Order: sequence, then structure tokens, then C-alpha cells
Amino acid sequence: MQPRFIVIEGLDGSGKTTQIEMLKDRLQGRGDACYLTAEPTELPTGKFLRSIMQKKVDADPRTVAALFAADRIEHLFHPEEGLLRKLGEGYHVIASRYYFSSLAYQSEFADPGWIASLNSLAKRTLPADITIFLDLDPEVSMQRIAARGEEKELFETKEKLTHVRESFHLAFTHFGEGENIHIIDASNDPVTVADAIWAVVDQA
Repeated sequence: MQPRFIVIEGLDGSGKTTQIEMLKDRLQGRGDACYLTAEPTELPTGKFLRSIMQKKVDADPRTVAALFAADRIEHLFHPEEGLLRKLGEGYHVIASRYYFSSLAYQSEFADPGWIASLNSLAKRTLPADITIFLDLDPEVSMQRIAARGEEKELFETKEKLTHVRESFHLAFTHFGEGENIHIIDASNDPVTVADAIWAVVDQA
């Protein structure tokens, strides 16, 4: 199987981390090499973004949108840890979040067309082979976030998550032309969700 770039998108609390691990295990179980990654990255741009998301640093929302786009470029082209490098080495790359997250999370605060233009290099260079959106009611998302017992991050309110969910669907419609996008109900138990994801990946 050719190396694939698989992106898992979804609201906070939708189970992205669990599903990425389960997908990795299935791919590795049949002998495929996998590389897991996430945005924001662990590169310097991503670490600075995390400090903003954790409310340790204040920044204008447009700055945040531009930083996400910059971090994505680093993610693509980094000579050791870049997406292109890992795919070239024969790994399936599974990423938690990519440019649809920028459109969903930043479009409330900045012009969606401008955000799309910031991310046009990533879309031209490396659209995902498969994008999975773990769709979840924001009320359930908030319950899952609360169950973690961790400090809430910048976007973790019901109102914001409701807007984000709507914005994901709009982004898929307006920015997803030609892309392989699958929307999966994330309210089911993890094994059922994992089976639905595997049905998509195994056929691709």
C-alpha cells in the first residue's frame, strides 16, 4: 500500500487521540509503518501557539490564524520531521488536525477567504489522501472535556464549539473541492467509530 496522508479532524473531545492510536495499531498490525503527528506541532511555531491556546500568552485572533498557517508550512517542509519527508520515507502519516481546523476555529474572528489564502500553499502541496471528521454534538463534546478534569483551553466552551462544528461543515463545502472527506458519527463507542474509520482507510 502506497504511503497515505490521513487527517483526523473533529471537535475537542471527539476522540481524535484514541482513534489515531487505534488506526495506527491496525495499520501496523498488517505490517505498515506509521508516523503520528499533530497540529499545533512540537516545532518552535507550534510551541508558541500552544502557549496562546493555553491562555499563557495573549494574541490577536488574526495573529493566531497566521501562526497556524506558518506552523503548517513548517510541518510540511521541515527537513527531519516534515510531512513530505515522512511520506517520502514510506510512512503512513496520521495527523491530528490540518488546514480544515484553521477554517473552522479561526473563521469566527478573521475573514474565511483570507484564512483560506493563508493555507493555499498547504492545500496545493499536500491535500490529505483521506480526511476523517469525527462529528459530535457540542454538548457531548463539553461533557467529555469536563470528564478530563483539565484546565479548559481557548475554544472549549459550548458556544464556541457549536460555531466550530458549523464552520467545519462549511469549510468542507467551500474549501474541500476534490478532497476525500468522510464524516463519521463520533458519539458511538470507540470500537464502532474505529471500525467505521477502518472501512474508509482499508478501501482507499
